[in-house]
Amino acid sequence: MDRKFVQQRIARIRNAHKISARRLSVELGQSTEYINQIENGKSLPSLEGLFNFCDYFGISLGEFFEDKFNFPVEYANIIEELNKMDSLAVNQIYELLKLINK
Repeated sequence: MDRKFVQQRIARIRNAHKISARRLSVELGQSTEYINQIENGKSLPSLEGLFNFCDYFGISLGEFFEDKFNFPVEYANIIEELNKMDSLAVNQIYELLKLINK
């Protein structure tokens, strides 16, 4: 993992929630350019800033850094819906995913 990963992950999560960089910066209590500077590689968030970012989007730091999850926000939403289903429905979804990915 490198700086580029952090930049891209922040942009992907922000875009998945359809929130502007400016608005997110302000909602995180930062300057209006905070997120743009991170996404453009001009700075990196502090550890506290990263915690605040993850808290804002309801993801853990582990989910943020899990590089095998390309779409952490979407995965969290899918898991939330799967948790509402019984085992039969979950298995049917699993079989459907296997068919789609062939």
